[in-house]
Amino acid sequence: MTARRGPDAGAIARATERITALFGAPDAVGRANGRVNLIGDHVDYAGGCVLPMPTRETTVVAMRARRSAAHDGTDVLASESDVDATWERYARGVLVELRAAGVAVPVVEIMVASDVPIGAGLSSSAALELAVARAALALVGRAMPSAELALLAQRAEHVHAGVPCGIMDQWCVAHADPDASEQVAILLDCARRVHEPVTLPRALRIEVIDSGVRHALRDGGYAARRSDVLEAARLIGRPVDALLSATTGQIARLPDRIARRARHVVSEVARVRAAVEALRAGDLATFGRLLNESHASLRDDFDVSTPEVDRVVEAARGRGALGARMTGGGFGGSVIAAFDDGDR
Repeated sequence: MTARRGPDAGAIARATERITALFGAPDAVGRANGRVNLIGDHVDYAGGCVLPMPTRETTVVAMRARRSAAHDGTDVLASESDVDATWERYARGVLVELRAAGVAVPVVEIMVASDVPIGAGLSSSAALELAVARAALALVGRAMPSAELALLAQRAEHVHAGVPCGIMDQWCVAHADPDASEQVAILLDCARRVHEPVTLPRALRIEVIDSGVRHALRDGGYAARRSDVLEAARLIGRPVDALLSATTGQIARLPDRIARRARHVVSEVARVRAAVEALRAGDLATFGRLLNESHASLRDDFDVSTPEVDRVVEAARGRGALGARMTGGGFGGSVIAAFDDGDR
């Protein structure tokens, strides 16, 4: 996987052409890239550290103010392909939250073009949210700090799409530079909402492999896992973001399922920090081992992998990957695999 060197002209052209055909020439265009999480899944809502990076795939939103005198005051949304109609919740939610924040977004017409796979664990929802927000802000000549934009998009997902996500996806998409000349990940402390760049070794090649199994975080599995983590913190008697310092003894006294959830959160955050140290030292073997350990924890302690995903992980290791793991919320989606291309 390599960082994109410039705007996705294809997606921009598709969105512009199709909104023009449907409604007329756009007044503004916004874009956002997907993201892949190298390590650190299901810890952002517990205030842990995560290590995502932008992907090459892009979502583009072409937008224009509705000009028809007969319109009913409703935003009109269109997509280049047939997708689950609930995607509109994400886009409409962003518009509602922008207006609630005092941004005078008029009633609009929107066309979405995207090559970020839906349900593949690559943050298609956050890419859509940020692309809509950027187009709307450009439409009215406003700007918003990236942190504020990320929080607004997260609120839209919570309130309007019904997904109690952490801040990782929106923060990465809002802050990442997909046009960077080097592969750069973001080490994000989700509790403090501060991040720092982590430049990846040139020898490291990350493959993102689609398992072909689609998930929908609103289906309940994601919310159930978050509820388990909150329950672990409650039983230990700590705020959820203090769960990270729970001791082995405290975790062992929890009910089995809750203990496994807590064990994953605590061990995964430790793996994120160790992974950053390994990457900065150029120790790709250790980084790969940490990916393998992360997948085992997500599979066995968090119960969010699937047999299909496990087979993709094993196949990648069989092809020489230093490590491979599921990425994203789970229940399908994508796998990341790390390879050492230093000798090529």
